[in-house]
Amino acid sequence: MLFAARVTFAEFVQYVVDTWSAGKLLDQHWRPQNELCHPCELNYDFIGRFENLKNDAQLVLANLTVSSGIPWNVTFPFLKAFRSHVPLVQQRSLIYANIPIDNVKKLIRVYELDYKLFGYDHQWVLPE
Repeated sequence: MLFAARVTFAEFVQYVVDTWSAGKLLDQHWRPQNELCHPCELNYDFIGRFENLKNDAQLVLANLTVSSGIPWNVTFPFLKAFRSHVPLVQQRSLIYANIPIDNVKKLIRVYELDYKLFGYDHQWVLPE
């Protein structure tokens, strides 16, 4: 198995926008969610959100127990690494500091339908 060298976020963004702009299919890990889970074709009864991961995971696990009738002794492995005490505005400036604005706009276009379908605001990424 080959391992790639560390890729910067700027290099990753460049890969995504270049692949998408060329009309190529993105790897499933980076592909827009609407292309993977077909939210307009399937009638989902629950869509979790990363920012609510703890509560959403507990809800799903509780519903699995109720629907199966079998008590599950399963917990979700939470990592404290996802917590940040840095305000979102500062995170934005740090994360996107080395990304050309044209690439930010292209990246937004790649995931624009996901932003709309799942209720996320993508405008926070753009500079004031």
